[in-house]
Amino acid sequence: MQAGSTGVEGPPRGRPGAPHGRGTTGGIGAALSALLAAVLAVFFLSACAPSEETAAPERPNVLLVVTDDQPATTVRHMPKLKKLVGERGVSFGRAYLSDPLCCPSRATILTGKYTHNHDVTNNHHRKGGARKFREEGLHRDTIGTRLKESGYATGYFGKWMNGYDGGYVPPGWDRWFAFSGDLNRPDSYEVNSDGRPRTFSRGYNETDLLRDEAAGFVKEHRDEPWMAVVATHAPHGPYWPPERHEGSFDGAKLPRTPAFDENDVSNKPEAYRRPPLSGEEKRKLRGAYEGKLEALQGVDDLVGGLVGVLEKTKQLENTYVVYLTDNGYLLGEHRHEAKGKPYEGSIRTPLLVRGPGVPAGERREELVANVDLAPTIAAWAGAPPPENPDGRSLAPVLSSSPPDSWREALLIEHFVGSDWAGLRTPRYAYVEHEDGDRELYDMHNDPYQIDNIHDKAGGTLLKALRARLDSLKGCAGKQCREAES
Repeated sequence: MQAGSTGVEGPPRGRPGAPHGRGTTGGIGAALSALLAAVLAVFFLSACAPSEETAAPERPNVLLVVTDDQPATTVRHMPKLKKLVGERGVSFGRAYLSDPLCCPSRATILTGKYTHNHDVTNNHHRKGGARKFREEGLHRDTIGTRLKESGYATGYFGKWMNGYDGGYVPPGWDRWFAFSGDLNRPDSYEVNSDGRPRTFSRGYNETDLLRDEAAGFVKEHRDEPWMAVVATHAPHGPYWPPERHEGSFDGAKLPRTPAFDENDVSNKPEAYRRPPLSGEEKRKLRGAYEGKLEALQGVDDLVGGLVGVLEKTKQLENTYVVYLTDNGYLLGEHRHEAKGKPYEGSIRTPLLVRGPGVPAGERREELVANVDLAPTIAAWAGAPPPENPDGRSLAPVLSSSPPDSWREALLIEHFVGSDWAGLRTPRYAYVEHEDGDRELYDMHNDPYQIDNIHDKAGGTLLKALRARLDSLKGCAGKQCREAES
């Protein structure tokens, strides 16, 4: 902590990128102790290590990076992520968020359950947020608790859920370093560090802080299996890019796909119809896009820094690195700036994975979602997943020989504002809104979801889609996986 009475911690002193708050010990005694320990370790390993023929495979580490409000297409502006994870692993072209909103999505990532089963339906304490997650007891059975019980060291760094005030540390995490309180203050932000409140100045960018803290965890646990979740605030607004990246995307132009400021929205649900975007709205959207891209450069540095630490500590080849966001974000598509809408810009996530046995530089088109992450991580670790997960392990499709058959449908649901439930198949996007509106898009011929063909579609197709959606809306566990196939 800096000198003075403010109690605000600033940027770390010393070597840039060094873990903040971690000192070293010196002196002759320490050196002799270290030398003796090294000699004993060599003797023990040479005498007791199993032979190559009998050695058990090493349990892999897991580094999970989760961003906030990231449009999937912005990955193209993250060169380190693309080079170090995408080109060395698998990228998914059809990766979705089962509920495109912060807390429901994060609850799904942690539990492997759809929103209709974990019931964290929004970001506020009555029906969602950190308080709901705790009151429902969901925090007691997560991928964190399961891996910890299986002998893993576990660490959580960054955003937990909306409304987290730092009042408690959830079970399952050996290292807890979570943002608490209001992250929108311009001068400082707060963190619960293993139960101790700490305040940091904006001079220590929060993404850099997470990188440094997670790096310390990775180094500390290099001799045992571990899982670290690094959940950034970026690129959620307001935008706080590291100073070195401020202005790096000044003047960036918004992507102008056919969905941007859609010409005719008369076939969209009535609740979503709105006038064309004004000039001022377009300027604000462009500013938001610029802010997201600049904030994401800090996330790109975080990925590069942590992969670098893994390589230097000789852990990289035995570590799965997974990257995704909690929800996408519409930046003018269909005339909206929003999440929580049933359109590709809102429900798609980047999903990149590298690790043991994952082929390099390949793209997969299977339907996958955040509901699959907890079962996947559990399978990698040889641990049981949280009880009765709805998702499935992605390990088969991350192999060099993916299966010939995979899920044929995926549930997407949302319970805030105008509720809706939707279905993604390899070809169609089908959505039912609670007010009776229906949407159907042929994603092969209309990838930007301009032409709602519901009223023109054949009865056989609609009947099949409705039946499949009905079977998924109330499914649980094995029922979900059966209904998807």
